Amino acid sequence: MIHHRFLITGGNGNLARQVVSQLMREGDELVTFDITHPPQGALARTVHVQGDITSPETVRDLFATYRPTHVLHFASLLSSRSEEDRALAWRINMDAGFEIFERAIEFGVKGVFFPSTGATYAAGVPDPLPEDTPQWPGNLYGVTKVAMERLGVYYHQKHGLDFRCLRLPLVISRFAPPGAVSAYASRAFMEAAAGRPFVFPVLPSTAISTIYVKDVVEGIAKLILTPNELLTRRVYNVHGFSPSAEAIATAITEIIPDFRWKFEPVASVVALMGGWPKVHDDTSARRDWGWQPQFDLATTAQDLIREIRANPSLPFAV
Repeated sequence: MIHHRFLITGGNGNLARQVVSQLMREGDELVTFDITHPPQGALARTVHVQGDITSPETVRDLFATYRPTHVLHFASLLSSRSEEDRALAWRINMDAGFEIFERAIEFGVKGVFFPSTGATYAAGVPDPLPEDTPQWPGNLYGVTKVAMERLGVYYHQKHGLDFRCLRLPLVISRFAPPGAVSAYASRAFMEAAAGRPFVFPVLPSTAISTIYVKDVVEGIAKLILTPNELLTRRVYNVHGFSPSAEAIATAITEIIPDFRWKFEPVASVVALMGGWPKVHDDTSARRDWGWQPQFDLATTAQDLIREIRANPSLPFAV
């Protein structure tokens, strides 16, 4: 018996494609939606719909055809692209998000999940970072993420929509978007596993709040299925560990002794990363729905390198 029908927008992206694998193991019905074809390795039992998230007619047809019980809205334009094309960023990150919320109300969707980011905070915030620290992001991507958080809370308070959100730190994943500033940690693992050297664009001492993607996936699955009465807020921080860039390089070398790296700090990257906290306070998530990360730096390195070696032909990023 199918308990949930999940509609996952941006279904070919870094986090979404891994959440699909997790939810498929739970036995639920999944419909992924993206502007591109499914990537290599996509699950055959998943229904994939190709289309443009910025088309209101397409989005409405999607809801009318598949009648999802829950929506996981991952579709977004990332930070660098958002700065390059602000109009497109607004259409994808804001207008499409508004359309998702409206159709969720129209078609009686039970819940909407949205992934946010630590980029919603400005540089120089307290460390550890309290969840309710004022959010004044320095780029358009962060601005749209804050706005979507607020919009989701509005639909919860005014229209009864069960909105849930995780505010994520830097995520280590083999599918990390190569253009993302924070992807340096993930790229170091991928280059090392491929036998190539890597140049870190940060200082050896650079250390920010970090989490392994498998903990993210488990956390999302846990949060969206937690009984509503246990939740005390709609947006939660999560945190994994806080490795320095040098510690990441060392952890990789312990597994791949011939890995070669060097540091060539890029001033703009150093300035940005230097203002991010090492710890995101995730007390509420631990208390309300039992959030507990399972991976530290050593186990992340072991697991990620093992997976890359086991599937070397799988694309690193989309």
